[in-house]
Amino acid sequence: MKARLLPSVITMAIATTSAATLADEASYQSFDAHVHGEVALSLAQDGERVFIELTAPGHDVVGFEHQPKNAADQQAVEDAYALLRDGGKRFQLAEAANCQLAETKVTSSFDDYDEHHNHEEHHGHDEHHDHDEHHGHNEHHGHDEHHNHDEHYGHDEHDQGNHNTLSVNYQFVCQNPQAFTELKTDWFSLFPNTEAIKIQAVTDDKVWVDTLIRAKSHIQW
Repeated sequence: MKARLLPSVITMAIATTSAATLADEASYQSFDAHVHGEVALSLAQDGERVFIELTAPGHDVVGFEHQPKNAADQQAVEDAYALLRDGGKRFQLAEAANCQLAETKVTSSFDDYDEHHNHEEHHGHDEHHDHDEHHGHNEHHGHDEHHNHDEHYGHDEHDQGNHNTLSVNYQFVCQNPQAFTELKTDWFSLFPNTEAIKIQAVTDDKVWVDTLIRAKSHIQW
């Protein structure tokens, strides 16, 4: 499944926010969909529920953006998934709000690796089988297939692989939602390629924006 380039929860929240409120928040802007070193985070509060959606370049999370080429690359993606799923540790909401992580969903464009990898294994088996039975004819044909496949793969990697992203959706349920007035994260210690997390937020009483950096990973409002 391809990762969504722009968060949607914030869009839905804005749709329910009055035009007057948005007019007062003229600084509210859309994020660039893909900038190395920048993670886009959208936050929306709806009473006791808090939604966080973020999109991060593959470079920030796993250190590369090409499709996984080997077991080490694939392991890096799987390790990143494991870290991202643990939303209660990645993002700590105000302790007084007593919020619990209720739902997590992680997606990425790296998922295409599985299908591509299986195709290569199947293709290689067939080519080897034909080569044994018809050595002269299929050696030339297999060479052409391999050449075309490499060209096609290189084209895809250039057009898509260099822009692979990971996206995650978290839903928290808070026992004391009125106390949800702060947020902190350990993101920068786990993913040092990230320089900034740009936040767009709609909470119960305001619309606001902020930026987290390594030296400021804890905000209050």
